Amino acid sequence: MSIDPGAYEIQNVMHRNFALQRRTGVETYAESDDASTPLDGEPNLSKVWSISRLDNGKFSIRNFEMHDYAASPNFPVIEARIVTTWNRQQWEIKETSFKGRYVIYTTAASIDLFWGLSNGHLGTAISLRDTPNTPSNQWELKKVQLWPVVGALRAQRERLRDEHARLRYEHTKLTDKHTKLTDEHTKFRDEHATLEDEHAKLRDEHTKLQDKHTKLRDSVEFLDGGVPEGESTLEGWVTLTAS
Repeated sequence: MSIDPGAYEIQNVMHRNFALQRRTGVETYAESDDASTPLDGEPNLSKVWSISRLDNGKFSIRNFEMHDYAASPNFPVIEARIVTTWNRQQWEIKETSFKGRYVIYTTAASIDLFWGLSNGHLGTAISLRDTPNTPSNQWELKKVQLWPVVGALRAQRERLRDEHARLRYEHTKLTDKHTKLTDEHTKFRDEHATLEDEHAKLRDEHTKLQDKHTKLRDSVEFLDGGVPEGESTLEGWVTLTAS
């Protein structure tokens, strides 16, 4: 019996844990009965999967919360972990001889490789295995009512809108602060340029004063050392200062 497209929770037959997207992979998860029905009535979307039929008869499996597709590596091998990606990947889903139990597998390898669990620990990654007839590699697909899912998606959208508005407000504040700092930087740069000009002027004045000081010192030395023979002191002073 083929599976109908829709929203599903995927539960392992042997270990009873659910498939859940965690970051960029698919691992197993279980929660308390109280947590499975939150007070606000929202389902846990990370363990709800949209199963869609492709026009080639195969299926895609996409997480409702993260909107990523379940996928195998480019070159699937035994024990390779199921990953998630933005790109659609196709899977075969077929019911076993036990009603309500399904195998999920890829035909991209040299042999069919099936979703399975190596143990029942929470957080165990779902990986590809080569044995379809063991309960640890079989799954129950539990149909999820769409209205709670739609409600959860709407609530998620509202939260994202609020977060977007908050981030936009923060971005505006940071932009204004950046503009203010840029203006202050321009002001400080102009003041620095003015101070550099003043420093250059003072340096020129200092150079002039040094030259003047040198001349005065030479004059004093001249007066202390006398004047050349045949030249009066006044004539020597005039000659030195004129130079």
